[in-house]
Amino acid sequence: MPTFKQAQLDFAAHLRNPNTQEAPSGIEDRRLEIYRNLFFNSISSLIAGTFPVLKTILSNKEWEQLIRNFFQAKHNKTPHFPEIPREFVSFVKQLPKDQLRPFTYELALYEWLELHLDKHLNEVEFNLKVNEKDLLDDIPVINTVSSLQAYQFPVHQISANNQPTKPLEQPVFLLLWRNKDNQVKFTELQPFSALLFEQLKNNNSLSGRQHLTGLAKQSKAQDTNQFINFGLQTLKHWHQQNIINTIRTTS
Repeated sequence: MPTFKQAQLDFAAHLRNPNTQEAPSGIEDRRLEIYRNLFFNSISSLIAGTFPVLKTILSNKEWEQLIRNFFQAKHNKTPHFPEIPREFVSFVKQLPKDQLRPFTYELALYEWLELHLDKHLNEVEFNLKVNEKDLLDDIPVINTVSSLQAYQFPVHQISANNQPTKPLEQPVFLLLWRNKDNQVKFTELQPFSALLFEQLKNNNSLSGRQHLTGLAKQSKAQDTNQFINFGLQTLKHWHQQNIINTIRTTS
């Protein structure tokens, strides 16, 4: 006679994949069908709520098969319900490339990041009194609840009626962040702004002016002061948007 723990494992294995895993003995199929539907609908609803665009571009049959494949124990191991979407992204990444929808993984990642930032536990304090001098002479601090990713497909524009089959000639840089009103926002950055963002995010000691001066040299700008003024407008805009949440004084 199987142990209670083994009986639980057998029951869960059947719910995950009823086509290949035998039903536990002693439970009528009518009752098992209730559990099977409940399990599927719970996971499907959670995934659909996190990845609404991905769901709309798939047929009902494709969506059901995708979710059932995800049920496999080797893909879905976490006992924590909120972590299931993260595991789903990892699962999608491992799938064979879909020639019709080569953007699937990037779209899933983009949609998951929105949820991840929305539910992020970090509490960010926003200093709204930062001025231009502060942004240049002190250390601009990037909002920790943010994420910058480079995508080969325009995931922010994908819909049921807009499904690219070829990657972009140049990657698109999309920044997501949570603002002071706890709303997740996104913006598309140019390569210069993306580089500036990454430098600021990893910055512990350089002032805004030092960063911009370094980028001016790197870009071989003819007029460093003009370049710094241009960069200052970006810093001001980011502070207004809560991408920069405060400043630290230089030592």
